[in-house]
Amino acid sequence: MRDDVAGINVDGLSESQQQFLVESVAQLRLIGGIGEVSVAPISGAAWDSPAMIEVEVGEVSAENQARAVVETLRRVSGKYPFFEVPAAFTIRVAGETAGRFRVAGLGLYPDFVMGNFDYWRALEKALDTELTMVVFADDYDQVSHSRYIAPGYGAAARETITHVMANYETLSTLSLSQRTGGLDLAAVRDSSHEYWALPGLFASGQLPPREVFELVDALSRSFPLQENAWLGLDYYFDYPAALAAAGALVRWTDNEAALHGREVAINSAEYRDDEWPAILSAAADTAHVTGLDFGYASPEREFRFHTSPCEGTIEQTPDDELLFAALREGGAVSLERLAPGRCVPDYPQSRGGGSASGDRS
Repeated sequence: MRDDVAGINVDGLSESQQQFLVESVAQLRLIGGIGEVSVAPISGAAWDSPAMIEVEVGEVSAENQARAVVETLRRVSGKYPFFEVPAAFTIRVAGETAGRFRVAGLGLYPDFVMGNFDYWRALEKALDTELTMVVFADDYDQVSHSRYIAPGYGAAARETITHVMANYETLSTLSLSQRTGGLDLAAVRDSSHEYWALPGLFASGQLPPREVFELVDALSRSFPLQENAWLGLDYYFDYPAALAAAGALVRWTDNEAALHGREVAINSAEYRDDEWPAILSAAADTAHVTGLDFGYASPEREFRFHTSPCEGTIEQTPDDELLFAALREGGAVSLERLAPGRCVPDYPQSRGGGSASGDRS
């Protein structure tokens, strides 16, 4: 491999892939005013690539230079079959230490990529904080894609939620304008799927209502927020440690019919009696938000309630009854909408006789 990308451990990289990296780096460095260009090894099925190309663009000319980066990489990749090319790349704006814009495939048209890039920049401005946005092409069809919005790398959990709470109205206006085309982001709006992967929150679809973020903020006073809500979005992230992380996570989807699409999940490595007040507080906070199931899980004990009515089987334990009785005694509102235990829906039978189980959120 040439000196441009020497020292990178990319076992199994084909000759054409090596040539792609070398030519990409050389062409990117020719863009006027471009900053540092580097290549790093990556792993993980999400990227479908052994290498990440990272490019720094100037703060003032970020949009023009980013477009030049996208068009350059697409032009170079056109010489090779799509599935032979290490396609992942990152754009970082000079002066930012945590914010990253990442694309996991070169199959998207430049206008699609730049629409998302502009949206990323607008979100950072609206929230007054650095963010990570990752754009995934769906089967390289150049139309459908998904984007994940997450904190900047290394950002503190509470800090991100604090920024959202302080700037929610501005963020909501931006999100609405993006969905209705008011920001001239039609390419972003069409055939796209958006996910918010913030500490303590994993949301799909449109921006969650303010009360969902208020719940995340409230839960953070009882339990640490789960950092693994943005698991896999950064190739430096420690996957095993993320899976083992304890804390609170709100799952929310704008599809009200999604099975288990809206819930609070709290994981604890060990149940302790002195944790009971925090569990009760978190459950009471959840009960104030319509339509959210609640579950605390540890190896020793579990406490759960679900949103009624349940069309399926209710799994209920004495601990679930204990939690519900404590909520009633504490005066939690709207208990008529809740019931102790976990609701397991009756999944429709497939033609093969099996059940079509799973979350459709």
